[in-house]
Order: sequence, then structure tokens, then C-alpha cells
Amino acid sequence: MNNEASVSARWCVASLCALILAAGAAAQEVPTILEVDVENYVIYMYDVTDLSKLARSAGPLKSAFPGANFSTNVIIADVTAINGSPAKGVMVMENQNLNLTPTPTPGQAISDVTRSSSVSFRWEFLKPDGSQIGSVYVLGLSGGSPAPGSAVGAISGSGAIVGGAGAFIGAKGTSNSLQISNARSASQAEDPSMRRTHGGGKGRFKLQIWPMFRPEVVVTPTGPAVFHLDGSLVTSDRPAQRGETLVVCAKGLGPTSPGVNPGDPFPSEPLAVVTSPVEVLVDGKASPAINQVGFPGTTDTYRVDFRVPNTIAAGMVPIQVSAAWVKGTAVRIPVR
Repeated sequence: MNNEASVSARWCVASLCALILAAGAAAQEVPTILEVDVENYVIYMYDVTDLSKLARSAGPLKSAFPGANFSTNVIIADVTAINGSPAKGVMVMENQNLNLTPTPTPGQAISDVTRSSSVSFRWEFLKPDGSQIGSVYVLGLSGGSPAPGSAVGAISGSGAIVGGAGAFIGAKGTSNSLQISNARSASQAEDPSMRRTHGGGKGRFKLQIWPMFRPEVVVTPTGPAVFHLDGSLVTSDRPAQRGETLVVCAKGLGPTSPGVNPGDPFPSEPLAVVTSPVEVLVDGKASPAINQVGFPGTTDTYRVDFRVPNTIAAGMVPIQVSAAWVKGTAVRIPVR
């Protein structure tokens, strides 16, 4: 092949790859990332045979059980932050030791894979004020190398998100631990009401979530449904102003309080308030929702009031709605 033909062939391959990449980028679903910090991480060993002694000792009480193969334990930890923002909630993890290995010593389980235990996670997330957001449920195997597709920085294990509730109903994805330090092991005879008093370890977990639905700005034939407070549409003739409060119509923001049955319209009295934390990202800068309610009489249309940051540059600015850290597609509005 002469040089000209070779260059032409490489150009064709490069062009084809670019087209494939462009098509893939348009179709690929990007997961929502929850990086969750926990504290007071305590491992309660199943070491009590006399049930009258369960959770009775003021403690702290170390487990006398060596944690042999097939032993079980339950871990409880407090959620303290999600993606760097304060949060509340709980992580409950149950483990059954298996010690799977291709090269077992007596007492370990022979296997073609290397894993330490079978695990199940239950996460329940709350806002800082204690109101509910939603739950995520995970099944998997701990120990060994992180599974392909795991979050960058994962230290071990293979966990699959198998569902959720509240803001995360129908969620799928992966779960990995990023770090665990100073975890405390205790007997099940220790009173768990003293867990925070006695303290425990810290940890960080990363959840990659593919949600059942995403929040989206409603788009009309004349453009995104973003309005001034007087009800007029934000257009190039009437652009948004920096510092102005706007109203956006959105879909897919999830559960409300009071709740409604699927397919039933939102009430007008009282207004149905979205239970998830809601933000509008304006050119990537988060603007917390001022109001976040279901439009009365609709089944999946919400009103979100937000303020345009004063630092935004003028022009066609991208905005996108985020609910429970799940982000929707960006649309553009004119800002002066």
C-alpha cells in the first residue's frame, strides 16, 4: 500500500471510529455517583448462644469468637455525608464468611474465585433534618479484586445494586468500598444503643446508580419551559437576569409528601412537596431549589423555583435539574 492509500485508510478508520464514538456517546446512559461517608462502623459478631444475653451488656465488649469460616456478623454504621454534603442515614451489612480460595488451608472453602464472604447491604438515606430520601439494596461478595466496571479506587469486592425505594425505586448499579479504617469488632452481647458512645470505624463507599427515571426540564415547541415569576417564558427577547428567580417545569422528580398513587394527580391542598433534595445546575453551579412541588392536577409535572447565580456569564447558559443527586439532560436558556 502506498503512502497516500495508507493515509486514506487511516483517515477512514479514524472517521468511522469518530462516528461510532459519537453515536455511543449519545446513547450511553451515565450512572449517578453517590460517594457515601459513614462513621461509628461496628461489626457485631454472632457469638452469643444464650439469647437472653443478646444486646444486654453496656460494653464496650469485644467478641471472644475468632471469626472462623461460616461465621456471621452484622455491621451498622451512620451515614454522615453524600457527595461531600451533610446527610444522615444508616448502613446495615450482613456477612457470612466463606473464605473462598483456589489454594485453601484447612477450614477455608476451595473455589475458582477468591472472595471472603457473601454480603448484603441495606442503605437508607435521610436529609440533614432527618426527613426521608430513599433506600438502596445491594447483594454481592466481599474481598478479592474489584469486579470489572467497579468504581475507580475500589479496594475489593463485587456488589450489585438490586433495587431501591423512595427516590431510588427500581435502581440498578454497582457498589464498592473505597476505604474502611479502625472498624471495631464487638460481641452481640454488647448493647447497640451504645454504638455511638463507644464509637467505631469510618468508611467511604461509592454507589454507581442507573435510576429508573431521571429529572428532566420540560421542553415545549418554543423552547425549555422556564419562566419569569410573572409567568412569561424566558426567551431571547426576554432573557433571564443574573440573580433573578425563575420557575422551571420538570418531570421525573420522584416521590412527594403527601404522596399520591401512581397515575393520580397532585393535590392543590396541601401542595405535594418533592421529598428528594432538588437542585438546578446553572452552567454547572448548583442552585438549591426554593420551591419543589407537584403541579396540582398533573401526574408527573413539577414546579421548581431557583435563583440564577450572580456569577454566571451572559449568553446561552446550560441548566439541568438534579433530584436525589440524579441529574437530567441539560437545556440552554438566554441569560443577560
